Amino acid sequence: MIDNLSGSINKRVSESEERFRALVTATSDVVYRMSPDWSVMWQLDGGGFLSDTGEPITDWLQKYIHPIDQEMVKAAIADAIAGKHMFELEHRVLQADGSIGWTSSKAVPILDDHGNIIEWFGAASDVTGRKRTEEALQKARDEAEQRKRLYEIVTANTPDLVYVFDPAYIFTYANPALLTMWGKSWDEAVGKRLSENGYEPWHAEMHEREIDQVISTKKPIRGEVAFPHATLGRRVYDYIFSPVINADGNVEAIAGTTRDITELKENEQRKNDFISMVSHELKTPLTSVISYVQVARKRAAQENDAVAVGMLERAGKQLAKMTRMINGFLNVSRLESGRVMIDHQVFDLSELIKEVEEEATATISSHTVVLAPLPQVLVNADREKVGQVFNNLLSNAVKYSPSGSNIYIACTTRDGYAEVSVRDEGTGISQEDLPRLFERYYRVKEAEANHIAGFGIGLYLCAEIVKLHGGEIWAESRPGEGSTFFFTLPVDGGVEAVYKHK
Repeated sequence: MIDNLSGSINKRVSESEERFRALVTATSDVVYRMSPDWSVMWQLDGGGFLSDTGEPITDWLQKYIHPIDQEMVKAAIADAIAGKHMFELEHRVLQADGSIGWTSSKAVPILDDHGNIIEWFGAASDVTGRKRTEEALQKARDEAEQRKRLYEIVTANTPDLVYVFDPAYIFTYANPALLTMWGKSWDEAVGKRLSENGYEPWHAEMHEREIDQVISTKKPIRGEVAFPHATLGRRVYDYIFSPVINADGNVEAIAGTTRDITELKENEQRKNDFISMVSHELKTPLTSVISYVQVARKRAAQENDAVAVGMLERAGKQLAKMTRMINGFLNVSRLESGRVMIDHQVFDLSELIKEVEEEATATISSHTVVLAPLPQVLVNADREKVGQVFNNLLSNAVKYSPSGSNIYIACTTRDGYAEVSVRDEGTGISQEDLPRLFERYYRVKEAEANHIAGFGIGLYLCAEIVKLHGGEIWAESRPGEGSTFFFTLPVDGGVEAVYKHK
């Protein structure tokens, strides 16, 4: 009876083992059997992932396990044998096609009645795809960490303030220079909004509006602002906000750089004050010299001294040129010091253009000024300063076009603006020079090469005057085909329409 019971139990155990083996075989990519000491692989069904053994082999480690991981596998086997517990490991293998793969392998010891290991039954799954994904992610993390270290080295050694906002106006990065300016640590500053980092309400609101604009337009924005430094007091800063655009084309962050320009501003102010003082000092004796030349010219004319009259006329023209140059420097100084006032009055722009044309016809004998039919255009602007713009553009057209050529003036209205153009038949302007024409003291290469007189302040003054009126100024040109300068002014009563148009 006992023998029958024992046989029944052994049969059920055998059936259970068979069912277990069948389950493991059905759910695994690889099934294998090993000798008690793992010296012989009795059987391996590779399932297409690994090559089958066919018959027991002793060189299975070299055949299936990648050389890099062989020592690790041996150590795990020794540990499992010593403890008679499950072998479990993820490691590289040599696949059936010869390529390198990854497997997650588990083997359980089969024990006899005395607790001795009689074999190992194992199963392995192909985890190559997951491991390659993990490796790619780790590589990306390592590269990102390397870039982060590089950026931190760069930004840590610049005096400029470097920072990053998220779209909710929260600082996600601040370099050491910015933390020093705030007088804060990383933990105190990063993760906080502008107002939490000491920005005054108006200042925080201004930057938040600018961040919104960068997000909506996906274009950088530049500005200038005063801000209190933790130890140096109030300073002036020039800043740029730039969009950081992700793969979907959306702005995921806003990168900012800020530079302390306090000393630059102070030097500019000292220079402007010096130019203003010198120009004022020069104007007094110059006015006297002009008066003397005019009196001398009248006397020479009365005495019929044609040679003296001609010489004094040329002297008068040179003195007038010098007066315009001094006035130009004075105007630059006033502009940059914020002392230029715009005296708004309603006038007919076409009448001013005609006056400028008549004056040009009387004083310019080398060129012909051609005036297109002008409609009545009422503007609310500073008549004298708009006249300066006309005179500067005409003077430039004369300088840069050959004697005997035409200069064309036209005026139209469009979208609430008066648009004026001055076109010449000169040498034209290179595409390299065009974007910089209206910079202060900038002169085109042709002017330098041809020794054309000037200091590069005329177009700068024109641009500043036009901007103060809410208009725009630009130039169109091709080398050898002449140039056309345009500027716009809001028409009277059309300011609201103009801002809606913008």
